[in-house]
Amino acid sequence: MNLVQPQGVLLVLQKEELRIVQASENSSNWLGIAASELVNSKLSDFIKEAQLQKLRSKLKSQDFQHPIPLRLLWKKGELEKDFSANVHHKDNYLLLELEEHTVPKESESFINIYQEITYVVAELKEAVGKRKIEQLAASELKRLSGFDRVMIYQFDERWNGSVVGEALEEGMDPYLGLHFPASDVPKQARELYATTPYRLIPDVNAEAVKLFPVVNPLTNRLTDIASCVLRAVPLVHTEYLNNMKVGASMSTPILVGGKLWGLISCHHRQAREINYELRSVFEIISGIISSQLSARKKEESLHYKSALHQVELKLTEQVLVHSTIEEGLFARPALLLELLGVEGAVLITRTAYETAGTVPEKSVVQTIVRWLGRYGREKIFYTDSLPRDLAETASSKNIASGLIAIQIVAGKYYLLGFRPEVVRSVNWGGNPNEAINYEDDGQKYHPRNSFRLWKEEVRETSEGWSPEMIETARHLRTAILEKILRQSGN
Repeated sequence: MNLVQPQGVLLVLQKEELRIVQASENSSNWLGIAASELVNSKLSDFIKEAQLQKLRSKLKSQDFQHPIPLRLLWKKGELEKDFSANVHHKDNYLLLELEEHTVPKESESFINIYQEITYVVAELKEAVGKRKIEQLAASELKRLSGFDRVMIYQFDERWNGSVVGEALEEGMDPYLGLHFPASDVPKQARELYATTPYRLIPDVNAEAVKLFPVVNPLTNRLTDIASCVLRAVPLVHTEYLNNMKVGASMSTPILVGGKLWGLISCHHRQAREINYELRSVFEIISGIISSQLSARKKEESLHYKSALHQVELKLTEQVLVHSTIEEGLFARPALLLELLGVEGAVLITRTAYETAGTVPEKSVVQTIVRWLGRYGREKIFYTDSLPRDLAETASSKNIASGLIAIQIVAGKYYLLGFRPEVVRSVNWGGNPNEAINYEDDGQKYHPRNSFRLWKEEVRETSEGWSPEMIETARHLRTAILEKILRQSGN
C-alpha cells in the first residue's frame, strides 16, 4: 500500500541535491503547490539555507536506525508554514514527513509536560508489582492525554494479546481482562513496532492520498513508506476500528529485553489531533514502563533461579556420588520432581525404566519416545499441550498434558517430565474463530464486528515452561553427561 494519511505531507527526496522526486497528492493543501509541480524542484526552493545545512549536518552524523526530527519553515510565495518534520534514510532516497507545527497550549508547555512526566515516573517507580504498574500507567496516561480509552496490552508466546491495564470514559465497553487473537496485530505490524515509536491514526475515516508519481523514479518501484508516521491505514484495520466505534487511535510499543512485550493502545470516539508533544509523552513513559517491567522481570527471575539452583546442586551431587544414573536421579525422587516442576518423571535407557511420581502407562511413554526420535527433536524439547502435538496421548491428558523431554544420548537415554492438565477459562473480546471473515471469492476479508465477551474453556494444556526451567533442564543434562563420561572412563 503506497498511500498516506492526509494530516501531513510526504516528500521523497534524491539524496545529494535534495531534489523532490515524489510528493503526496495533498501537497497543495499544505504547501501551496500541486504535487505535479513539486516534482523535480529542490528543497532549497522552499527552505532557507540555514535549515538545509542543519539537515545535511544531521544526515552525515545520524546512524539512520531512527528518523531525524527537526523543524522546517516552508515558504512558497505569500505562504509561510512551520512544520514538524521527520527524515527517514533509505538506501536510494530520503523520506521527508511534514506535519504542521501547532503552538502548544499552556498545559502542553515543556515545563508542564516535564513536571507531569516526573510525577508519573515517580509513581511508576513506587508501584509494587507488575499489575500495579500496568494499571497505574493506563490511568495516568489517560489523565495526561485525554484519550477516551487507554489500555496496556500484553502479548503471549503465540502473539495473542490481553488487556492487563485499562482506563476509560463512562459508557465505553470495558476490555480489561479480555484476550484478543494474534491476527488483531499481525506479524508485519508487530515488526514495525521494533523501529517506530508510535502508530497514529488521527481520523480513522479520513481519505488516504496517493504519491505522485505512483512509482519511485529512483528505483522504478513503489516507495517503501513502512516506517513513516503518515503511512495510511489498511482498509481491514479501518473497518476493525469502526466496528469498535473508534474515531482516532494511537499505539506505542512496550519493549522488554529488546523484544516487543506489548502496546500502549489508545482510543478516542471522535477524530482528534495528536500533536508532537503528546506523542513525546507517550514515547518517554513507554520507555519508563519498559524499564520498570524489565527490572521486575529480572528480580523475579533471579529469585526463581536462586531457588532452583539450590535444588539443582543437591540433585547434581546426588547424581555424581551414586554408582549409576538411575540411582542418582531417583534416590530422592522429590528432588527431581521439584527441580523440573513436574508431577511425574521417567528415565528410559536400553537397560532401565525408572519412574517417579505420576506418569502415563508404559505403552504411552514408549509412543512418546518413538515420536521424539522420529522427528529429531532438540536436546531439550518441551510443550504445554502434548495431546495437541501427539494425538495418541490424549487419553493421558490428566497426567501428561505438559511434557519436558531431555535427550541424554540419541536413541539411548531420555529423561521425561510430565505436567497434568490445567483447565482454564479464557475470556475473549469476540469469538477468536471469527477474527477474520472471508468473502465468497476467498480473497477479500473483513474483521469481526463483535467484541462482546466470548468464553472459551481451554483443555489439554498444562502450566507453561519458564525460560529458567528450560535452562535448569540443560544444566541437568550436562551433569548426567558428565556422569556418563566418568563411567565410561573407568
